[in-house]
Formats: sequence, C-alpha cells, structure tokens
Amino acid sequence: MHLRRPAHLRFEYRESPEISLASLVSGAPGLPEGRWLATAAHFDDEIEVDLQDLALFAAIPEQGIAASEIAAQFGVDRLQRLLTSGVLLSDADEHGAHAATDEAVRAANWWGPSAIVQRLSRWDGIDVGEIEAAEGKRRISGMIETNGLPPAEAISLRLHSEQLPLPQPSQTGFDELLGARSTCRNFDVSAQVSLAELSQVLHRVFGAQASHELAPGATMLKKNSPSGGGLHPIGAFVLAQRVDALAPGLYHYQCVGHALEPLREMSAAQVADAAHELVAGQSWFANAPVLVLMAARFPRTFWKYRNHAKAWKVIQLDAGHLSQTLYLSATELGYGAFITGAINDHFAERLCSLDGITHGAIAVSGFGKRAADGANVEFDPLGKVAR
Repeated sequence: MHLRRPAHLRFEYRESPEISLASLVSGAPGLPEGRWLATAAHFDDEIEVDLQDLALFAAIPEQGIAASEIAAQFGVDRLQRLLTSGVLLSDADEHGAHAATDEAVRAANWWGPSAIVQRLSRWDGIDVGEIEAAEGKRRISGMIETNGLPPAEAISLRLHSEQLPLPQPSQTGFDELLGARSTCRNFDVSAQVSLAELSQVLHRVFGAQASHELAPGATMLKKNSPSGGGLHPIGAFVLAQRVDALAPGLYHYQCVGHALEPLREMSAAQVADAAHELVAGQSWFANAPVLVLMAARFPRTFWKYRNHAKAWKVIQLDAGHLSQTLYLSATELGYGAFITGAINDHFAERLCSLDGITHGAIAVSGFGKRAADGANVEFDPLGKVAR
C-alpha cells in the first residue's frame, strides 16, 4: 500500500476558552485547553489530530511512501485512523472514496484555501426560521448592545472644505428603475408568474446574447452581466412553484438554446418543501413563485485561472452581478426579488445532482408578485415599492 498527502490540507491549533477542571483541582496554572484540527478540501468534517499525527504527516514526502515504512515508525493503529478519516490517502480500495474525491479537487485546479472554504462553508439541515423562533430575531438594538455601534455608514478622507462637489446627476427612467429595486420579503402566495415573464428574466440574466468560437472547441459567450475572464461559469437551476403553463418542478436553464430542461417533476407540496429546505427555512423567500439556484461549474473559470488565489473570489462576484440584473429585470415587471447566500448547500447538491467540487451551489435568487401587506419588515427608505 502506497501513502500520499491530500491535495489541500490545513492544520489549526484551536484553544478552548474553558479552564480544565483538572487544572483547577490540582492548582496548576489555569491555561486554556487546546487541540489540533485538520480540515481539507475532500472531506466535510474537522478531524482532531495530535502532535504525533503531525509528525507522521511531515514524514511523508511529496512523491509518497510505502505504508510499511510509516507503520513501522508510528504504529499501525495511528496510520489506520488517519487513513480512515481521510487525513492521509492511499491506493488501497478501502480508501478509494477519499482518494477519488481528492483527485477530483486536483483535476478541477482549485487554489487550496478557496477549496477548503468552499467545502466547509456549505450548510445542511439549517432552518433559519426555527432558529429565530427558538432564539428570537436579531434586532438592531440587541446587536448594538452586544457589538457596539456598526462602523460608520460612509467615510471621508479629506475635510469637508477640501471636497470637490460634483454636478447634480440628471434623472432618467433608469434611475426610477434603480430606485424601485428593493429586496422582497413578502410574496403573494396565490399569484403566478407567466411563462413569458420567466422566459424574459432567464434570457436577460442567464441567457447567451451571442457566442464566438475563439478556437475549435473554445467558445466564449456574451451575456448581459460581466464575468471573470469572460467565462460565465454560473448557470441556473429553476425551482418553479407557481408559473402559469409550466408544471411545478425542477428545471435546468440551457443558456445557449434558451430552453428549460426538465429534471424533476414534483407536486406543489414537494416543490414548497424543497424551496423551504433550499433557502434554509427562510419562509419569506421560500414563498416566491420562482427560485433560481445559481450553481458554478468551477473548472470553467479554473481552466484559465489554475490554482489561482482570485479565481473563487471572482465567481462570487459573478453571482452578485447576476443577482442585480435579476433584481432589475423583475422590478421592471413590477415584481419583487431577492438573493440569499444562506442556503443549504448539501441539499442543493442532492437536489440538482451536483458534486460540490466541479459543480457547486453559490446562492439562490427568486422573484414574483409582492403581497398586498407586509408581514415581514422590508427596507424601502425611498418609498417606491409598489404593492
């Protein structure tokens, strides 16, 4: 059996704030207890390790080493524990799952720290609504009491007398549209979106407006939002709850052919449950007639920016650009819209058959008619939201 290191592995020494009871009883100095934790891009959990484990890991050269040599130095039990957890990899069939996942990470050309953040920041089974019901909503007054005042809303780097006033900007219809854009937290649960409206929003936000083949097999797309390297890795999975002339279910938007690909036929109740789970129990978003999961094909960007420190960051920026285009498209139709990163990523992966390494969830957006009344507080200081 041959051993090797994972592609991306991180060790952290984390101190516990508690003082150990044994230290208090013995009269020894009350130092906080600590432990070493391993995190990686190919497994989900934090794995507790010790100093001997770190020494074992350091003894494995880049090209790998025979398991018998490490077992002789550090013991079979220790080696087996690290192999089972995935902290170490081998070519044995019993450790094949960890090795295969690690190989997928390598092949996708992830930059190590980003790969670990992407892996560990995914949620599963989180219900924000239940948490708020148990612990109460986070109020501004409570946050100020706990955290103090937030940083100032704006900064000045020069004295007021040194500032150069700009001419008053002219107002156009675009300014009206921008002013009416506001996050919706109250959707009309009886209203539908027409298929034509869904088509218009999807084409404006995610659709290819043009394409150009730079070389045989290397095609670039022109879309209405910018993308890092012009690569547009983010696609749309549509969870349709209430769309006229479209059966409830899960669809993939084919951005070049401008078509919906049916993936899962679902009942209205099943779609509602999936929407609730997808947005982590945020019922104020789950009620939207249309929810769109933005999912990134990471190798599309990493093909150009291989193992690059900025590559994962620009994919997140892409999602922001897309959400603003969706907001404005929905606002023009008289609809409200939202975007949230507080999603159950693991559920999204199961729902849409994503592996989380080459194809992973980024955020969820949605739109639809606003409810006539606002049970949930919305931020509309301009007072331009139409109901």
